[in-house]
Amino acid sequence: MAFFESEWPAHYGPSGPGDALADLQSYAGKHELPIGLVAYVNGVPSGFMALKQESIAVRPELGPWAAAGYVVPNMRGRGLGSQLLAGIETTAANIGASKLYSGTSKAHNLLLRAGWAKREMMAYDGEIVTIYSKQLSKIDQRGYHYQ
Repeated sequence: MAFFESEWPAHYGPSGPGDALADLQSYAGKHELPIGLVAYVNGVPSGFMALKQESIAVRPELGPWAAAGYVVPNMRGRGLGSQLLAGIETTAANIGASKLYSGTSKAHNLLLRAGWAKREMMAYDGEIVTIYSKQLSKIDQRGYHYQ
């Protein structure tokens, strides 16, 4: 909860509209959205990413979304964000999504390295945000990918 508040103080801070605890609790699903993934390093929660139906309010027609990605500062640059993103992609494909979206003002390189395509840029929530998309592969019971 504290990392949500520190990473997004305008939303989860004392004067923000968000409720970090309620949002984190809402990500407890396993087979329906929203779903959250937590990365642990040596038993310590070190990163988080969510799969949710809605993220950027002005694009309600898009979804699902890879959102709320966060890695604790001392663990950044070690591939944890990439692992979380891959987990979100697999989770989305496994629940039947064929396309996934993400909006970011910071994680451009992460998404581009993972094969995401830029879709559009916009001013949103006081920042310039780029929306990315990725066509997902299905994974069959033998572990083979197909469209």
